[in-house]
Amino acid sequence: MKTDENADFLNTISPYFSVKPTKYGGRGCFANTDLVQGTIVHRCSSPLSSTITRPFKKQVCESCFKFSEGKTFKFKLTSRKNTSTSTSPSALYFCSQSCMDKFIALDIDDLYLESVLNVERLFLRILKDRCQMNFKDEEEQETEMILKLENELKQSNNNELFISQKWQEVEMICQLQLSKLKTKQRQNLDGFIPRINENEYLDIKYIIGILCQMYKNEYKSLSSESSSSLELQIFPYLQSNDVEKIFKYPYLLHSYTNKIYKFLKFSTCENLQPYITPPIIRSIIGKTLTNVYGIWSIDETNGNEEFFGYSLYPSASFFNHSCHPNVIKIKNEGYFSFKLLRNVQKNEELCVNYGVYINDDFETRQKFLKQWFFDCLCQRCVEEINVKNKEKV
Repeated sequence: MKTDENADFLNTISPYFSVKPTKYGGRGCFANTDLVQGTIVHRCSSPLSSTITRPFKKQVCESCFKFSEGKTFKFKLTSRKNTSTSTSPSALYFCSQSCMDKFIALDIDDLYLESVLNVERLFLRILKDRCQMNFKDEEEQETEMILKLENELKQSNNNELFISQKWQEVEMICQLQLSKLKTKQRQNLDGFIPRINENEYLDIKYIIGILCQMYKNEYKSLSSESSSSLELQIFPYLQSNDVEKIFKYPYLLHSYTNKIYKFLKFSTCENLQPYITPPIIRSIIGKTLTNVYGIWSIDETNGNEEFFGYSLYPSASFFNHSCHPNVIKIKNEGYFSFKLLRNVQKNEELCVNYGVYINDDFETRQKFLKQWFFDCLCQRCVEEINVKNKEKV
């Protein structure tokens, strides 16, 4: 996360609020003046990156995230390199021609399309191999590697240094493997691709989306005034929690380095290779947990939600959580609006609710919020804590 020396840039996000340090750590959004209920304090036109789960890839629009209620969308894009596009199992699906056209317009030389479809192709091959072959020995070896990493992490006196070293080690391994190959052999590295799982597949697609934005920005295809360019400029200011997350779930270090990083290094096209470095990929992964917004479908009959994937809007990542929020996030065809639920005073923090547990009790909410590595001390939580303490007396 960048320091506050350039933080004035963040105050261009919205005329209604400023991004400032909070008293409890990190940054938050604070009203510039008294604001009335119903005010739209921020809008996000499109995400910096997004990713859709495989079970719903045919029923959730890649562009606006509209859900087809279980029906396969008719509009789809397949690889331009594939001669048999009509029968290709790999495709991106859209709810309308306009959404598909918007996706094409935002891509550059089919870079994102072909990159994501290549991930799909490789993952389908992995799934097919799992059905046809026995990888028991390989799985046991992977389990041993994870246990070894966990023990080393527990014994480490410096978690940050240990994690950084593991990232550098995997980069050296990749470079060593590539150095032993002849030019023709480097044209097809499928044999080096690690066997990823569904979660890693989801993360890899998301990472590729950000890498493509970096490529477009560097080669001036992004206007400095475009929403994607502004979101990319804000991205470095986001908080990363990879050290905390790995310490809590040590197996993720193996997943990030030996699975996701190697997959990207050996499968991604030449244009994106300059961005596949430990600092860049680690930064992208570390900022995922506490900054992305889930893509959900709510069954209004019983309130159940279905998880479709997630998306990143850096300009909206500075809204902190409250169990009694004064801002609500409204999704409309891929656009996000943030609307005031009540009047707020100047310098009051603007907060949203992170999850689906707003109506649950204190313990349930706190347990859910642990995944963001903080204990909520909003007004509602403090009041409920005080009530519980009085009951104990």
